[in-house]
Amino acid sequence: MDSAEEWLHHESMRLEELRRELNQASHIMKQEAMKLQNEKKEFEMQRQDFLADKAEWERQADAEKKKIADEAALFDKKYKVLEMGFAKLDADRRAFEAQKRAFSFRQKYEQESAAMTDDDLEKAASEMYFFRGVTHILALKKRYKDLIKIYHPDNLDGDKSALQQINREYEQLKRIINCQRKA
Repeated sequence: MDSAEEWLHHESMRLEELRRELNQASHIMKQEAMKLQNEKKEFEMQRQDFLADKAEWERQADAEKKKIADEAALFDKKYKVLEMGFAKLDADRRAFEAQKRAFSFRQKYEQESAAMTDDDLEKAASEMYFFRGVTHILALKKRYKDLIKIYHPDNLDGDKSALQQINREYEQLKRIINCQRKA
């Protein structure tokens, strides 16, 4: 029976050794489980921080996009104002050039008209087809009205080219007579 007791003792020692190993393994598993839980908590905190940072970056990106859109709209408005300003400047430049040409023409015409004598006036009037012999402003106006009644295109005998010639001669003779009256 000694051998049975001995076997029992060895088995009990072996079981005791297995129990210790099992306790150690259980203790190690608990430690690993705690480490995993801590890592999980740390990961979750990092995840929350990342999501918060992501939300902040998205908010900043949206704010920057809005700012860029606002700046683009402001730029477009400023550009349109500049375009209108340049267009106005160009129109003013053209108007000034037209006034300059008109002033030069008036000066030249006034110099030529001032040098005209009554003989020159009669000569200019005699070269006219429709206003031949007219040297006074009242006679000019009366003849003009009479000619308009005859040659207006709305009349049966109307002629557009004749009316244009009448208007040219009338304006030319009116300027000559007015310049003479001023002199």
